[in-house]
Amino acid sequence: MTLEKGTITLLLILASLTPIQAQHDFKGMVIDAKTGNPIPYVNIGIVEKGIGTVSDEDGLFHLYFDKAQMDPTDQVLFSSLGYRSLKIPVSSLPLAHNEYTTYKMEPHTTALSEVVVTNKKGRFIPDFIGYRNFGEETFGYWKNNMALGGELATHIVAKSGLRRLDSLQFEVFHNPSDSLLLRVNVYDGDGRMGGPGTNLNTSGKNILLTLGRMDKVVWVNLRPFDIYVKNNFMVSLELVKVYGEGELGLVLAGAMNQYGSYRKYVSQGKWERIANQNMAYSLKTSLMVSEKMASRYETKKARKKQKLRTVSGFAIMKGHMVSKVEVRNNRTKEIVWTDEKGRYRIAANKGDLLLFSKEGLKTMAVKVTHKPTANVVMKASLSP
Repeated sequence: MTLEKGTITLLLILASLTPIQAQHDFKGMVIDAKTGNPIPYVNIGIVEKGIGTVSDEDGLFHLYFDKAQMDPTDQVLFSSLGYRSLKIPVSSLPLAHNEYTTYKMEPHTTALSEVVVTNKKGRFIPDFIGYRNFGEETFGYWKNNMALGGELATHIVAKSGLRRLDSLQFEVFHNPSDSLLLRVNVYDGDGRMGGPGTNLNTSGKNILLTLGRMDKVVWVNLRPFDIYVKNNFMVSLELVKVYGEGELGLVLAGAMNQYGSYRKYVSQGKWERIANQNMAYSLKTSLMVSEKMASRYETKKARKKQKLRTVSGFAIMKGHMVSKVEVRNNRTKEIVWTDEKGRYRIAANKGDLLLFSKEGLKTMAVKVTHKPTANVVMKASLSP
């Protein structure tokens, strides 16, 4: 594995999926201990050994390694949101040839974090944080089909205060695969050496998105997961599944920044820090402020809007107007929504990029021209 200047690389150098003589296929199925239902997308691996995988939608997995090469203390760790982690000594793993060994995980209910409980008077205002790529040749990528469970995480700097995470945006430079299944993870920075630690998504639900070959600017709705933070935190994208036979070579935009990022090659692997480089993860959040500060924000916003020209238009899909589409000016960060007739109006100058997003639909981008109108045709998104 190499790290080139201006590049965050997640290049797995593990052995090929094709079993060799010394390796064995330790396969199994992960199920809910109470319901007996399969648990999809469980992270499975030998802790910090670079050997890991992710269970599929049916809870099935294959883990290839040579048991004779493992230490007596090595363990296979199973972890999944909403379940208690399961650890099994490598020496106890059965080698089943014609059937899948069943592994049961106990459901675990996580109490709502105290961070959402506050007596502070005030209200939420929009606050955009994170990083963007402004044309720099900085990027991070996955290469090789062994990357299941591999993650690229970035340290997000946020001012202190109660903050709700509303949406995540990232940019795709290249994706040769038919489609990929990714998972968004939000971590506290309480891990080893200040790296990713506690998962702050206490909803018990995975934040999954299917990335198509033609998707360029990707928007992920975080509101259904009720994720709140108080200070700095970390966001990661994890590779969960590769669809089709195409080669894996996902390249995402990065950003030069002093705060740094972390990479993990595979499920249950060891986090490694990358200094002075970040992934270009941008987040729309809602920050709790005093009533006085909220009023100042609204006044400033109104004055700024009066000075800008506006662009209007419609969001259309299959001949019908689409309501409640989020329209975002990628330069000013202003957001409006289409009304019940699918119409919007937003402040924008020539050259601005407008992003149209709605859950279940692809994010569409339109560049503002000299014309006062800009319509967009929405398209259905692939579901996981």
